[in-house]
Amino acid sequence: MSLQVLTDLHQEVRRLFIAGSSVAAGDLRLTRLLPQLRKLGENAPVFNRLADGVQLVTEAKPEQASAKLLELGTLLHSILYTQGRTEAQGTLEEVQVTDTRGVTAIPYRKMRALIDALTERGPGRLEVIREGYEDSLFQDFRTHMPAVAALEDGYAEIAEFIYDKVIPSIGPAVVPILHRQLNLQGGKGDARKLYLIHHLQGPVNAELILQAAGEGGAEVRIAAVDILGDYPEQEDVVLEQSYERRKEVRRAALSALSRLGTGRAGGRLFEALTGKDREHAVEPIQAYSHPALTQRILDQAEAWLNAFDGSSAKTEAVEQLSAAVQCLKGKNDEAVRVFLEKLLSSPAFMVKETTAVQEYAAGLLLDMQRPEGYRFVESLYRQWGGKHISYSFQAALRCLSPEEVYDQFAPLIHHKQQAQAKELLNTLYDLTERLALTVYRDAEDSSVISWDPRWVHLFVDINEEELVCRFVREPDTKVTDYLLKKVRVAPQQMKPRTVSLFFALFKIGHEETPELLMQALEGSKGRQFYYLDQDKLALMSLLPGSYAERLEKFADLLSYESVKEQVLEVAARLKTKTSDEAEMGKGAGWIEWIKSKMY
Repeated sequence: MSLQVLTDLHQEVRRLFIAGSSVAAGDLRLTRLLPQLRKLGENAPVFNRLADGVQLVTEAKPEQASAKLLELGTLLHSILYTQGRTEAQGTLEEVQVTDTRGVTAIPYRKMRALIDALTERGPGRLEVIREGYEDSLFQDFRTHMPAVAALEDGYAEIAEFIYDKVIPSIGPAVVPILHRQLNLQGGKGDARKLYLIHHLQGPVNAELILQAAGEGGAEVRIAAVDILGDYPEQEDVVLEQSYERRKEVRRAALSALSRLGTGRAGGRLFEALTGKDREHAVEPIQAYSHPALTQRILDQAEAWLNAFDGSSAKTEAVEQLSAAVQCLKGKNDEAVRVFLEKLLSSPAFMVKETTAVQEYAAGLLLDMQRPEGYRFVESLYRQWGGKHISYSFQAALRCLSPEEVYDQFAPLIHHKQQAQAKELLNTLYDLTERLALTVYRDAEDSSVISWDPRWVHLFVDINEEELVCRFVREPDTKVTDYLLKKVRVAPQQMKPRTVSLFFALFKIGHEETPELLMQALEGSKGRQFYYLDQDKLALMSLLPGSYAERLEKFADLLSYESVKEQVLEVAARLKTKTSDEAEMGKGAGWIEWIKSKMY
């Protein structure tokens, strides 16, 4: 029995139900089906009944058409229901289900904004996704498929956040979805999926990874080759890929070889260092820890150094030595220290063209944390006419006493317009922190560097006020007078320098500081407070509790409601200060609140 004729008739009857029975009389589409129905009726009488019904509808008078159409429709639907099939076509397969641990009681209303942010386009989505992650919404299985799809998001920050945070937080439950959505011919999004499958399951997908390395698109192939570094039995494949035409594939293969850590892998890395893949070999060699390879690199670097002609300083020769020195990062061998010291003692090498390599080598000696290395680097600036004084100063801090460091380097800062002095001052800024970040830090959290107390007087003499603020430790007439003089220069503008000066005065416990700060705030009349940064917030919170009312009045001067609310919050907190806190600026709960506002 043919279902096609029944389906065609059903469509026409449905059309007439919608259009109305008044147009059924003489309907050509129904009339065309009559011959087929009569022919089928020769074998199945039910088709003759349908043909009769069609004929009655097309020939019915207008007042009878609706009843005849309804009779035809009823008969047709009855026949169609008897022709259905219950068996499924094809072979039975097990259905992959989602981990039931992903079922939560979170209402869809709360999930909707997150799912929209994952699946749609537009601004502001990253913040919604971050909030969803912080609220643990991604533990609900309804977010799993959208999250995996977001790995291909065109906004790179969203895709990277999903890759770095979201998918790992979901765990193995998302692996089946990653497998289903993985397209080996895809782009960066599919490369991320492949990495995540590997990270979540471990090295158990050799067949998939090999297929991706051989047949995948560019991004997927690069990811697969890199992943093969966790499959020791696939070393031959990785070695083969390290000679590929595409440099990105070669780079991934070299990275994989560094993790394999075999002798053959080390040999290939050394070959790359001395060949066309020199720049790609540096990071893998840094990650490869094997004395034999380190010694080969030292021998080669020694040969390059001996052949180095400082008068010409050709680019190729400089790049060779630069790559070799970079490869020594993290190698804390005595032989490495000896070579680096020889390098920095070579007149042919110590030329302008190799300055970047010199600085890198000096930094490596500091990182090795060896007393011999410290002493050598400390002497560099004397050996080369003041060159690399920054590294020498850092080494001196580690191998000399605070008094010796001051006696040796303080005279070089007196003329702060000179190049040496500028470099030393920049180093001092790099080695210290803004006082706002340290004023409430516990003793064990403070800098491990011990400074001679004379530094702060030197900075007063050369008028380096920010360093005075950073180095002040205790009340001192000279320093206090300097800070008071500086803080009275346009305090109402509350510039960053003014904030640092107030912090320094609070630190040494100068009794006039709260009043000076309050006068500066009142003098500004709120004009300088378009927003309240963490430093100003922390500074206001250092006021004694007795200033809470004046701070509330100051808040009334502020134009921006959000800033006003922050100041009022500080004022409310000031009222809770105990007498000890008011006098000392200390107190466990109070300090924790300050830290929460500062960091």
